[in-house]
Amino acid sequence: MRNLLAVVCMLSFAPFVVGDPPSQAFDSFSSPERAYFKRVHGQLGALAYTPKYPGGFEAWQGAARAKLKELIGIDRIAAQVSGHQPVVHLEQEKLVAGYRQQLARIATEPGVSIPFWILRPLGSEHKKLPVVICAHGHDADGWNTYAGVYEDKQHQASTEKKQGDPGVQAVRQGYIAIVPATRGLAASTSISDPNGRHGNRTCRAQLMHCLLAGRTAIGERVWDTTCLLDWIVSDLSGADADRVGMLGNSGGGVLTVYVAALDERIAVAHPSCSLTSFASEAGYIFHCDCCMVPGIKTELADMPDIAALAIPRKLVVVHGLKDGLHSTATVNQAMARLKYIFSQHSIPDNFVFRWQPDGHRFYPSVFWPVLKTVLRPDR
Repeated sequence: MRNLLAVVCMLSFAPFVVGDPPSQAFDSFSSPERAYFKRVHGQLGALAYTPKYPGGFEAWQGAARAKLKELIGIDRIAAQVSGHQPVVHLEQEKLVAGYRQQLARIATEPGVSIPFWILRPLGSEHKKLPVVICAHGHDADGWNTYAGVYEDKQHQASTEKKQGDPGVQAVRQGYIAIVPATRGLAASTSISDPNGRHGNRTCRAQLMHCLLAGRTAIGERVWDTTCLLDWIVSDLSGADADRVGMLGNSGGGVLTVYVAALDERIAVAHPSCSLTSFASEAGYIFHCDCCMVPGIKTELADMPDIAALAIPRKLVVVHGLKDGLHSTATVNQAMARLKYIFSQHSIPDNFVFRWQPDGHRFYPSVFWPVLKTVLRPDR
């Protein structure tokens, strides 16, 4: 494989800066460690954005996207499942609290079935509606939580208190909500870890099998989402293929960044508590092991440049001031980098970043107004 470079488990965001976020000590490394980290991954990647890239911005996007697909293993997955046609199985639709709810499954690979919820507004049978894909992070039951399918009243109360049901929020605002289980993170789509060889962490078990096969865990998640997108734009009844957005918190936000970077059918993307640099200047790695892509920072670029592949589409980022998973200083640097790249293309308003007052969670008051202007559910 290539040079290892680990990515993080989740993150969060707020205005360009509303006051000064508190400093957080993430990187208490020794001097020799810091020197080592600076040497191995302290430089810009080979495809970091520069206004002087030969052929201009579109040429840079093309080269960076091709390299990103290669690094996360999309081409390898495509070759390994060549000839497989994803099939969607739909169960009976039912009425739930003012909207329609339907369980479905998509076979993204032979023997790999990804369950997902479809939530539809009532009275939308003869309309074309925008679609919002809601990607969950490290939560074994996250896809059910996002869709408002609760184990009990306590589960419901805790979710609603932190506004952690974006699928329900979406359908109540006039969108078709698609809420899939994230491979390796949801219990229903995880690889087992016999004998706890990978620390009893199913996401790490997924990653290790992927690396042995020339894949990545994030690549499998992007593959699943792309298969789902193919079905949405071609076969989902009532879906407007030109009005598709995607959002996710934490690991779901990381997935949102990669999907939006590679798939131009995503008109607006909202990564919550997840988009930052892969590592601090001192070398602290933020994301979970399962987000790791070998060689990405050296052979391609840091995460803000990858997120810039969504240009000229809209990108809405939030981080929480009390989110203990991310460094405010590193987030600010990453957001400044993104703002700079968007500004280079005379579309600074297409990048929205907000610090928010709490922790690792969704902040609906930030992203729904922006998604509404792009996807226009009331059209």
